[in-house]
Amino acid sequence: MPLPGVTSPSFIYACTRFRVRRTTLLPREDYLRLMRMSIPEIITLLGRREEYAQEITDLIHDFAGAHLIEEAVNRSLARSFRNARAIAPGDLQTLTREYLTRWDIANIMAILRGTVHNIPRQQVRDLLIPAGEIDSALLDRLLSFTTCGEAIEALQDWRLYPVLAESYRVCGEKGVFARIENELYRHYYAGLLNPGRSGCSGCQELNAYLRFEIDITNMKNLLRLHCGIEACDLATIDQTMIPGGRIPVSRFERLYGIETEGEFVSVFLETDIAPVLAQAIRDLRRDPEFSSFDAAELVWQRWHQRQRPIHEVEMAITRIRLHRLESLSQRHPFSVLPVLAYLERKKYEVANLRAIARGKAFGLPTERIWQYIVL
Repeated sequence: MPLPGVTSPSFIYACTRFRVRRTTLLPREDYLRLMRMSIPEIITLLGRREEYAQEITDLIHDFAGAHLIEEAVNRSLARSFRNARAIAPGDLQTLTREYLTRWDIANIMAILRGTVHNIPRQQVRDLLIPAGEIDSALLDRLLSFTTCGEAIEALQDWRLYPVLAESYRVCGEKGVFARIENELYRHYYAGLLNPGRSGCSGCQELNAYLRFEIDITNMKNLLRLHCGIEACDLATIDQTMIPGGRIPVSRFERLYGIETEGEFVSVFLETDIAPVLAQAIRDLRRDPEFSSFDAAELVWQRWHQRQRPIHEVEMAITRIRLHRLESLSQRHPFSVLPVLAYLERKKYEVANLRAIARGKAFGLPTERIWQYIVL
């Protein structure tokens, strides 16, 4: 069913506003300046920017140093996303709300894990960003509970509560958090890939992007499963993989069972991940000769040694993913894509500022902090 407001003035106005907001995000030159600044200087700079001024002013008497920066940028992110939902008209608002559900999932999982592992409440609170449907008041209430069961019952009005309740058995049971998280994200992506939106402006391109995102997530999950102490059976892999990507789940199951380099490289080269990984490493190493075959061999080496993905490579793939989304948004300026491109870029701006603040607080060298920056 087509989105009713695709060609309406309100739809065009909303898309234009999001493209303008994209221009207010920090450019690369500002990150270079931030890297040379002290934490107090960074606080001063952010306090002069419209996107963070209110939060810095509100929090400066309660927080200091890197903690002030992290709390301020988190609140700015939540405010930006609430405003995004308010700006988007009609079904575009519905899609934006569904897209932001990933923050609800992340917040709930942080609270459940913090509850069962007795992590200090303030430490958990610092991780939460109320950017989805679950607001700050409910998140604070969830933090007040001493058992996972109480927290889950308090979420009965959340639209993914049935999935949460069905997946939950006993907090602390082996693998329960992974099971809950997997099921929540399965339903999350199924909602976003809703075929009923086939007439939506930009949704066909959005779905192609989301399938790419699912493939990358599944590959990372497969590598992490393989690094586990105990081997997984096919049922575990099937439950962990998110359906809906371009690469069928059966292909990941086949990869998991391969024990020889030649077969692994051959099957990996059949996936769309190989050229993306090759591009990421070419960008990292500035090596134009690095090929998809080289990428497949690199993955095999880490796979064979049961080593986790290289962090710098994961970050490079994230950059490619964001550039792909931005390119799509430029080709389809009056669609859902400029909205989601802005939301993703804003998310990573906040992640970048948090990484800089934390890195400087721990005295990390600039080159080490740069490894965590996504531009």
